Amino acid sequence: MNVPRPPAMLQTPGFAHYSVAWSPFHTSRIALASAANFGLVGNGRLHLVSLAPGPGGVPALNLDKQYDTQDGLYDVAWSEVHENQLVTGSGDGSIKLWDIMLNDYPIRAWQEHSREVFSVDWSNIKKDTFASSSWDGNVKLWQPDRPRSVMTLHAHLSCVYQALFSPHQPDILATCSTDGTVKLFDLRSPSYATSDPSSNAFTNPLSAPVLTIPASGTEVLTIDWNKYRPYLLASGGVDKALKVWDCRMVQTMQPSQQAVGGVCELQLAGHEYAIRKVQWSPHRPDVIASASYDMTCRIWSTSPTVSQSHLLHIHDPHTEFVVGCSWSLYDEDETDPEDILSTSLETLYQYAPITHSTPGSLYTYVIKPSWHDLLKPSSNFITLKTPDTRAENWSLHASSIWVSSLFIADHLEDLQLGQRRYQKDLRVLELGAGAGLPSILISRVYQDALVTVSDYPDDSLIQTLLENVERNDVSDRCRVVPYAWGTDISRLISNNRTPGYEDDTHLFDVIIAADTLWNPESHGSFIETLRTCLRKTPDSRIHLVAGLHTGRYTLQAFFNTVEQGGFVIESAIEKEVSGDLQRSWSVTRAESEDEKERRRWVIWAVLKWKL
Repeated sequence: MNVPRPPAMLQTPGFAHYSVAWSPFHTSRIALASAANFGLVGNGRLHLVSLAPGPGGVPALNLDKQYDTQDGLYDVAWSEVHENQLVTGSGDGSIKLWDIMLNDYPIRAWQEHSREVFSVDWSNIKKDTFASSSWDGNVKLWQPDRPRSVMTLHAHLSCVYQALFSPHQPDILATCSTDGTVKLFDLRSPSYATSDPSSNAFTNPLSAPVLTIPASGTEVLTIDWNKYRPYLLASGGVDKALKVWDCRMVQTMQPSQQAVGGVCELQLAGHEYAIRKVQWSPHRPDVIASASYDMTCRIWSTSPTVSQSHLLHIHDPHTEFVVGCSWSLYDEDETDPEDILSTSLETLYQYAPITHSTPGSLYTYVIKPSWHDLLKPSSNFITLKTPDTRAENWSLHASSIWVSSLFIADHLEDLQLGQRRYQKDLRVLELGAGAGLPSILISRVYQDALVTVSDYPDDSLIQTLLENVERNDVSDRCRVVPYAWGTDISRLISNNRTPGYEDDTHLFDVIIAADTLWNPESHGSFIETLRTCLRKTPDSRIHLVAGLHTGRYTLQAFFNTVEQGGFVIESAIEKEVSGDLQRSWSVTRAESEDEKERRRWVIWAVLKWKL
């Protein structure tokens, strides 16, 4: 990707900029939050700037309007509902709402924080709500028509540099702090927790996060949510490293303890001083910008090609600290053919995606023509809503449609269900179903099959699964059962009795599961569920499909354990996701393949009883 140095430049003598924000409504409108004397003492100023053609057609930045304040402005955020309104955070602890169609004064002001307000963020889902964070350790939620804050989170015992709403889930908020942590809060269930055993929780309470990430040994100054991958966060701070975190990876904790975890998927070094701002691209899932006290802004790729490094560009015309950066939602230069291609990760980098869709969105699966004659009703597609879960259940990885689920649907014939049609009722169980694609397709294609589709008993997840079954008109032969692996299976088999077959064992002839092997801690309970649910006959089968992102050693650990449950591995084949190549499973490839190669394959393992 070529990132040219922009020709447009604006100077505001006497005022240093602390934050820059592109308008979400206008392609050329920019807001700057500024402070005199580098924010140490003195007034603040809100600048409204527009990008317009200058002499000779060269772009130019024009100062359209400015508003003065009694103290420095540290952050600015545009309203998500009103194109002419924005909110600022100030050094005197005040928050002000401005209408750019009016002159001189804000239209509303709030004063609840006891120290500097260092960030403001407007939710792009709950568009009537914005958040502020302060050096007083608190995060407050506001609505423009309310005279006071609507919620206060005592998030940290020290400065909260930033508080950001998730762009995917309206009630999830992330914070970062001087204490070196990144915290995630679920606004639906605010509660308190003791912080330091030596502190007095009554006089100095802390709000309980759903996840605490020990992100750094020193101050974390900035965070940002990935716009495409719901559980990915980037952080930067005094340690000079840009880090990418997977928030689903939570350590196993006792019920009374707070969740701690988060896996650092990537750490990018290069800045010479502290990173003051990070922001993911709104156009590409693997591109991120960072601004630093080393006077540079850098553009990074989290998925470089063989011929391309992580660092894509260094923008270095500034002569003072760079403390802000912002991507335009509209102005992505697509004159460069490489820029056009890079809008697709798979096209540019040839990385096969391992997940599809985002929580709450609709996904349409087109059924293969070879099955059309068997479909009743005649619709040739399946529409699915991607599930969501409570924040404490993010580590289930249930809020995506995984490539293994799609692979089973695309290769339904490999389940060999058609060979079992002599049975009056074929009983099929899907474990860890997520959106339920394979089960719904089986119910559509095989009219005599009785399908049970199950996943963890999370209310939101199960409700979405029920809606998917009903939306695709298979409720009469596909039932949804909430089930946690390793627990009593009576709910799973309660409706399995076949009329006229009173001696039936009520168990399942076929069990399928897609991408359920990634957590070694759950292998024991998963195998116990397989052992208690599979009918003990010579032709009963378990089909497990998993992507190699699970890890070859993790998969091999499962294969080593599964025989203790009384099973044998009938076959374990590596199959190309987009192609017809296949090969026998081998753990020895683990050290020689890179991420790009791993994404090319899924493992299809078939288990049967050791009779």
